[in-house]
Amino acid sequence: MLFLKSRLLIPAFLSLTFEFYMRKNILLIVLACMLAVFSKNAISQTSVPQKIEKKPFQLQLKMKGYAKGPVKLFGMYGDQNFRVDSAFADANGTVVFKKDSALLGGLYLVVFPDLSIVRMLVDGNQQYSMEFDKNDVVNSMKVIGSLENELFYKNLKFEVVNGSLADSLQKRLREMEKESNAYVEMEAQIQKLKEERKAHIKLFSEKYPDNFFTKFKLAGQNPELKKILKVDGTVDDAAQVYQYRKEFWEGYDFNDTRLLRTTVYFNKLKRYITEITPQVADSVIKYADWITEKSKVNKELFKFTANWIALHYKEAPVMGRETVCVFMIEKFWTPELAFWEKDYEIQRIRAQGAQMKLGLIGQIGKNIKGLNENGVPVSLYDMTAPVKVLYIYSYDCDNCKKETPKLMKTYREWRDKGMDLFTLCLDGDTVGWKTYLKQNGMTSLNIFDPENGTDFRGKYYVDHTPEMYVFDRNWKIIASNIGSESLPKLIEKESAKY
Repeated sequence: MLFLKSRLLIPAFLSLTFEFYMRKNILLIVLACMLAVFSKNAISQTSVPQKIEKKPFQLQLKMKGYAKGPVKLFGMYGDQNFRVDSAFADANGTVVFKKDSALLGGLYLVVFPDLSIVRMLVDGNQQYSMEFDKNDVVNSMKVIGSLENELFYKNLKFEVVNGSLADSLQKRLREMEKESNAYVEMEAQIQKLKEERKAHIKLFSEKYPDNFFTKFKLAGQNPELKKILKVDGTVDDAAQVYQYRKEFWEGYDFNDTRLLRTTVYFNKLKRYITEITPQVADSVIKYADWITEKSKVNKELFKFTANWIALHYKEAPVMGRETVCVFMIEKFWTPELAFWEKDYEIQRIRAQGAQMKLGLIGQIGKNIKGLNENGVPVSLYDMTAPVKVLYIYSYDCDNCKKETPKLMKTYREWRDKGMDLFTLCLDGDTVGWKTYLKQNGMTSLNIFDPENGTDFRGKYYVDHTPEMYVFDRNWKIIASNIGSESLPKLIEKESAKY
């Protein structure tokens, strides 16, 4: 049922299988990934454009503290890493990576068997060397032949000192009494460090404005959180976040595909959508639409953005997530826009989007009729309480085994206070179902429908079990994909309306 996971995020060009490391844990798993053809730069000084061919990639590493062992080179794409090459260090800790052509510009990782990492940028001259102590990479690094990495490690050395000191001062600041003299002095020291960092970054933009490192560094900067006050003098948190979100992408070059092959674009996209955007459907849709439209200037970026947002809200534990996913499918999975999909795949995905739409919050719930455990006809519409719950489960499902006892406890506590419950078991056999009902004290309205005889799949979207839909007095869906612990507040809220 997880069609987005199997197709939506895997564009057409991801067709060869490589090993890759997940960035957080650097655990070796398999990712389908093929590097796109390197686009060659054109020079327009003459009437006939001339092509500049970059030399093949060759990197020599000399590593103090490591010898006679395997080393792997990984590239990045969005939030994932893929293996580019493997080599073997000699007795002196020297290892050479060679490719027949230039690599696509981006951030690359050299990974050792103990999962320690050396980072580097690849773009301009791709024949260079790096020497370092494996136990102190940043401070010991010497780069020959790559300005990108000279600047990269110069910045890292600065960040080690500046960042460590700033973190230490911030920790001490949290322990001080606000508005005290010591607090004010500490704030001033932290502000000074911030200004030093700004000046440090500004030097790169002034001296090396076109270097990939500078583009990478500037793209990753976030706006300052401006202090906006209400009329009464207190901080206006909502206005602060709004202004921060408004300025979040200022200065970002959406045409630079290289940034998609670093940590920058994915980290900014994830933060923008999941952290500084309120996690309610209307807000997410508004800003997801804005950033996806913005990304259209770059086909690779557009493909990644549309896929990531749709997949994230297909699986995110956020109420109303399907509404976001349906919006993304309906607007961006069209033959005109979804260039990475075949027409029949677009039709299939849109059909499943239409199925998801059946159970969106705000829709009116459709009736389901069946026979209960005693063979007596019952229906979903038999429920009359202010809050009605449809619980779809499988008695062999591990998650259902955990959720069902919690639900029944909530039901026993709230059935006389505004809650009705209708359960639908969709797998197994009748004997197992009835046994499950007795074991869990399920005295509500219950039916068993493993063959979809009630056509519940044509009325509600079920992509996993357990699935829960909550209706108000007028049968409008007011919640879905929630746990039993969320029901009491919903019941109190709906009951208070009448």
